[in-house]
Amino acid sequence: MNTGSENKMTYEEAVKKLEEIVLKLEKSDLPLEETIKLYDKATKLSGYCAGLLDSAKLKITELFGNKDN
Repeated sequence: MNTGSENKMTYEEAVKKLEEIVLKLEKSDLPLEETIKLYDKATKLSGYCAGLLDSAKLKITELFGNKDN
């Protein structure tokens, strides 16, 4: 469920965008439609970041696993 622009982002870039969205949502003076769009984007970015973290964790696990052999 990632968009093309998310796939090109680094983890740090995605987290920064997510933080920007959270700040906008916390203002709570946005129209409902805009709030829904931002929430949807934040959910996708959160999933994208989680995927990157899972991938990094797997790589680290593999590195330590290979070191034991």
